[in-house]
Amino acid sequence: MVMYVKYTYIYKYININSVFLFAGLCVQVIVTTPMEMLKIQLQDAGRINAQWKLTGQAASGGGAAGGRLETRNPTGLQITKELLRSRGVSGLYRGLGATLLRDVPFSIIYFPLFANLNDLGKRGVEGPAPFYCSFLSGCLAGSAAAVAVNPVDVVKTRLQSLTRGSQEDTYNGVKDCIRYLFVHSIYQVYIFIILL
Repeated sequence: MVMYVKYTYIYKYININSVFLFAGLCVQVIVTTPMEMLKIQLQDAGRINAQWKLTGQAASGGGAAGGRLETRNPTGLQITKELLRSRGVSGLYRGLGATLLRDVPFSIIYFPLFANLNDLGKRGVEGPAPFYCSFLSGCLAGSAAAVAVNPVDVVKTRLQSLTRGSQEDTYNGVKDCIRYLFVHSIYQVYIFIILL
């Protein structure tokens, strides 16, 4: 009885939606950001290996050994160990701000749009919408949300990329990356719009 009274007392002052928001942010911060970081590092390893093959340099820095080009293809575990060794736990969370800046607006767009589109396909007041309607609603809502947050995803990827190619720039945070991309890449957007 005492536990129930305490629970009711706490529940009066805490909105249950804020509990869900806090839980979602915790999962986002603890799980998703390091996972994105490792994914980008694995993609970068393949990209850098391809550049080394094209330019004739080897990953080991020694060039071709015995006429063969040596490249290295690290695993996720190797990258995690190297990140923890060189940058500590905080290295796994590089780009956290940009990840939240991407995922929060994505969810704000996706979930209400999906719910409204899915409601349009219901046959009656009660009961779920048919599968095809839910599927199409998810496709449309996901596409709209992905297109809307794509520029922020570019910023996040640029910030989380640790291995730079010879012609790539470095950034001092989200604002610096956005400023650089706006100044140096805005002409590509204009060309794209003109071609449409």
